[in-house]
Amino acid sequence: MISQSNGISRPLSRLPLLGIAALTAAFGITPHASADEAYPSRTITLVVAFPPGGPPDVVARIIGPAIARALGKPVVVENRPGASASIAGASVARAEPDGHTLLSADLSFVVSPYVVPTITYDPMKDFKPVVLMARTGLTMVIDPKTSIATPQDLVAAARKDPSSIKAAHTGIGTPPHLGLMSFLGATGVEVLQVPYKGAAMAIQDIVAGHITLLCTGPSTSVELTKAGKVRMLGVTGSKRLAELPDMPTFAESGIDMGGMKDGQYFGIAAPSATPDAVVGKLNAAVNKALEDPHIREQLEKVAFESVGGTAAEFASMLKAQSAYWKSAMAGVTASAK
Repeated sequence: MISQSNGISRPLSRLPLLGIAALTAAFGITPHASADEAYPSRTITLVVAFPPGGPPDVVARIIGPAIARALGKPVVVENRPGASASIAGASVARAEPDGHTLLSADLSFVVSPYVVPTITYDPMKDFKPVVLMARTGLTMVIDPKTSIATPQDLVAAARKDPSSIKAAHTGIGTPPHLGLMSFLGATGVEVLQVPYKGAAMAIQDIVAGHITLLCTGPSTSVELTKAGKVRMLGVTGSKRLAELPDMPTFAESGIDMGGMKDGQYFGIAAPSATPDAVVGKLNAAVNKALEDPHIREQLEKVAFESVGGTAAEFASMLKAQSAYWKSAMAGVTASAK
């Protein structure tokens, strides 16, 4: 291509750089790919605030490979448990806001600021919601060697001797803890609370008879219940589990689980400065993944309901959840564990 100026011919490649910039701008040509076109350029890390085996980890590992296929880059799940999920949150809040480091955002995501005094980030300001991936109920399981068979039996045993009921949870402000708090608040009883680093370890101790009960997702409790290794007392939500149709919901047992009555949710959030174009591409990739019949089947097998939707819808839900738990958790604090 030749440039004509004052009768002198010069190759375009020899024009000053400023001239090239002006020419490309004039014709609407961009010298660099836009944020969504360039993204992703490397492996994406999805940080989960809990050890392997719990509901957030299960969802991430089911949907992660489908997101990778949609985006054309690997998605690696990285577990960073501790401090009521705030260790994972802080690490992602500080990450480069380019969409390559993401946070698995569940119930503990919005609760952490109200229970961890030393938290260094604000979920509502330092993160940008991407998408709601899935929901699941919250179940309560107990040591099957006890004589407790119903929620009412548990209440009676706790009233007789609170210290005889050893209730596991995975950190103050995490779903197992909030489920336990909701039950205790609804029934007015107290129990001995025992913190664990993850649901999988707590389940092992229930099976071994060292711990009495745990609130956890169906993904970790249904098969153990079927096998007789634990006994389920109830499930949150408005309908029974398809896998255990004879198990009543807490509502059917006359127990209002308050903020946990709809169970747990699992989504993705990115650092707040992440470009909207990148968030949009991520959102589209997750929604595409959730349309895959194989992914939906995998989620259903472990009692998860696929959701999807827009980033704005997820943001609205998180805002409402944050307001609720700010009031519900007033005065509750937690030290890093």
